[in-house]
Amino acid sequence: MSFSIEPKKNETLQFFAGPKDFDVLAAIGPDATRAINFGMFAVIVVPLLKSLKWVNAYVGNYGWSIIILTVIINIVIFPLRHKSVVSMRKMQEIQPEVKAIQDRYSKLKATDPGKQKMNQEMMALYKERGVNPASGCVPILLTFPLIFAFYALLSTAIELRGAPFMGWIHDLSAHDPYYVTPILMGASQLWQQWTMPSTGVDPAQQKMMMFMPVMFTFMFLWAPSGLAIYWLVSNVWQIGQQYVTNSIIGPPAVRTIRPAAERRLKRVGGGKTEAADAQKS
Repeated sequence: MSFSIEPKKNETLQFFAGPKDFDVLAAIGPDATRAINFGMFAVIVVPLLKSLKWVNAYVGNYGWSIIILTVIINIVIFPLRHKSVVSMRKMQEIQPEVKAIQDRYSKLKATDPGKQKMNQEMMALYKERGVNPASGCVPILLTFPLIFAFYALLSTAIELRGAPFMGWIHDLSAHDPYYVTPILMGASQLWQQWTMPSTGVDPAQQKMMMFMPVMFTFMFLWAPSGLAIYWLVSNVWQIGQQYVTNSIIGPPAVRTIRPAAERRLKRVGGGKTEAADAQKS
């Protein structure tokens, strides 16, 4: 029984010893940047980090760079948020008509086939008034990937480790030691909820929406202070945008819809009056 042993091939192994600076690793090769684990949102974190470092090259302070980049991001998505607020305003204006449709089918069970007709009437109303109920949620959904991306950026990027902002914030990757920015962030989010147009949600949902700022405040107490700064600036920007949008589109023109029985009675009474007037003439 014979064996043949091939000589061992020479393989080149590469090692890197040093901080995981993205630009340094990128200079070595594209594969070297994989040493930094940005998580599932790496596709957002990488351009975000490059943009942040580009701004910081002119500003020289990562705290102010986060603020400037946040303003730039909000300017880019300004049209989308404006369209969302306009759609929510339209939803607010047609709420009496929506409620009138819901009242007509309120006695039907959720499994009743007649409920399908109610949904058809609602969709027809939305189409007639040019309203998209989902458009009010889109900007909110778009912000969540940015939150996770900023969190991964501040928690992973070596460039922001120990990066000071001003005052008591000496490390943007660590939480605010006095919890000032998370509390201000929660207060700004509460103010933002008050400025948003009401779209006829039930009281339970309204209470839930008002509870969200409290929940976010507790979530951000131990989050990186840079993330709280980003969210605070974004909230303040949205509050200002809300007031600007409200001044552009004006106050809501809310219509009052009479009950169906009252409308029928008025039509019947109007018919008798017209007939009597015709006999007199």
